[in-house]
Amino acid sequence: MLLSWNYPTKVKYMIVRFIVFIIIFLLLWWLYRNIKSLIDQKINTKQDTPSKESKEEDMVQCAYCKIYTPKTHAVKGSKRDFFCSLEHKKKID
Repeated sequence: MLLSWNYPTKVKYMIVRFIVFIIIFLLLWWLYRNIKSLIDQKINTKQDTPSKESKEEDMVQCAYCKIYTPKTHAVKGSKRDFFCSLEHKKKID
């Protein structure tokens, strides 16, 4: 074994301290990685839950082709009509 060699006592003490330091470092590193993974899992589960920003959008039907389009993408025509494109709006108006 390493300590049975004929080193002075001071060197043996330094070797033991070094080994203890490495063990403590590895334990802290392992602890850090586990805590970090737990935090990341909690963050990921919070992101998976729907937020207020990801609410469904209102859909409107095109007055020309009867296809449903999100209201934010639709073109508003006269008489509260919505269209999926400017071409369809021009054909009716």
